[in-house]
Amino acid sequence: PIWGYKSLVYSVLAIGFISFIVWAHHMYLTGMGTKISAFFQTTTMIISIPSVIILTCLFISLWGGSIRFNTPMLFALAFLPMFGIGGLTGLPLGFAAADLHLHDTYYVIAHFHYVVAPGTIFALLGGIYYWFPKMTGRRMSEFWGRVHFWGSFIFMNVVFQPMFKQGMAGMIRRMADGGMNYSAAKNPDAIGGLGADVMNLHSVIFWGAVLLGVCQIPFIINLFWSIKHGEKVDSDNPWHATTLEWQTPTPPPHGNFDKEPHAVRGPYDYSVPGAKVDFTPQNQA
Repeated sequence: PIWGYKSLVYSVLAIGFISFIVWAHHMYLTGMGTKISAFFQTTTMIISIPSVIILTCLFISLWGGSIRFNTPMLFALAFLPMFGIGGLTGLPLGFAAADLHLHDTYYVIAHFHYVVAPGTIFALLGGIYYWFPKMTGRRMSEFWGRVHFWGSFIFMNVVFQPMFKQGMAGMIRRMADGGMNYSAAKNPDAIGGLGADVMNLHSVIFWGAVLLGVCQIPFIINLFWSIKHGEKVDSDNPWHATTLEWQTPTPPPHGNFDKEPHAVRGPYDYSVPGAKVDFTPQNQA
């Protein structure tokens, strides 16, 4: 089962509540007083605590587990380090003193996308690979799925990692428009000037984005090819999952279940060491 399940749930609820009182950490530079900024700085630091608890529960749940590193699992696992980087790099933005320098720079773009991109894009892609057999009765190619994952994982980092350096060097986030902001970057009297090494990182980011897009081609081909020619699954539950959606026929008919399902246990109750099988579906006694 998930380690620290109750702590994880309470942490999610805590994040939902505290998120209502952290919004002004985006507005330190608007001229708010020190007392107000100190309050929102404190709440921003507090909200990091339940976030760390959630990541800790997920990491410890994997410890000692019998993990199958198939394509859906790779996308799920990639979320943990990517979200961790996004969370850690967000801490300086929560401090008013550091945010005076980092606000509205490429650092903010990198931080935000490390949190959001793996949490949405990787979850979407992993979900497609995972539920594709249930929707179609066929598997997507595991080889091309791994090619897609590693290409996406590597080049997503190539796109966003350089932005941390650019942001700490003072590059403002709207500089790529080629307008007055770009000209100001080359004026030492304007913002202190930016070195050629910082400016040239735009080329690294550009080609990283191009190659990230190219890496989606195997996924698109794999998706449509597998609908007709993918390997047929040998059961309604090819992943040996425990949740109820895998108890439907494949593909699911109108109404999903051919008979009313009854859950007799939680979805995360896996076997103890030495048991004959590693899973028991929710609807089996």
